[in-house]
Amino acid sequence: MEKKQVLLSVLGQSQADQHDQPETVRLLTTGTFCGTRDAWRIDYTETQPDDSQSHDVILTMEKGVVTMQRVGDYATSMVFEQGRRFEGCYHTPFGALDMGVYATQVKYEMDESAESGEVNLKYQLDLQGQYAAMHELRIRFCPSGGRA
Repeated sequence: MEKKQVLLSVLGQSQADQHDQPETVRLLTTGTFCGTRDAWRIDYTETQPDDSQSHDVILTMEKGVVTMQRVGDYATSMVFEQGRRFEGCYHTPFGALDMGVYATQVKYEMDESAESGEVNLKYQLDLQGQYAAMHELRIRFCPSGGRA
């Protein structure tokens, strides 16, 4: 399957308490996209603003389910399926943490050209069995003009 270069806009928000202002992270980067309207994959590199560490991210979308794999010092794999809970591990240089993800919104769509699209996720994150925060992730992508 042919990979296409894409420009990605990533917006992440987390809110530990409903009375607090959400923490927002914005990222503009390039990556690759391949797939069809029914099943697709986006690969990109994410750089943390506070420590400049890079992590490779792989997103796959198929049959209403979004999976996200992050490779690097802070590695994890998450499955987002609306109304379902996923349990996994969050690996850090200091050890692994048990992690739970409960997705309250899982939406993704592609435009008519099948070259641009958007992924929207809302989920509750638990670490070590304790509520950590509500998260919202929006990723938009469009062609950047090249082929991978």
